[in-house]
Amino acid sequence: MTTTEQIARAAVRRVLGDAAHVDVTTFPAGNLSLSVHSGDHTATIDGDDSSGWGWTVDPGTDDGFTGHEDVAETLDDALIGVRGRIGA
Repeated sequence: MTTTEQIARAAVRRVLGDAAHVDVTTFPAGNLSLSVHSGDHTATIDGDDSSGWGWTVDPGTDDGFTGHEDVAETLDDALIGVRGRIGA
């Protein structure tokens, strides 16, 4: 199954709760970029089901597109990692 915008939004709600807000961008190749806001924290998660998911919590403004601090095989694993960092 391919992760769609709707599946990604449901995963954020399931793992981080209703207080988390997510913006999802879908690219033509099918990969997604999620910007998740919860409390005073922001996380970015980029990827797809075939290549994995890179994620960063509270990226610096000068980080640009330098890559992600962490990677996960699944979107749920990335969200669980984010939850561990932000305490949601």
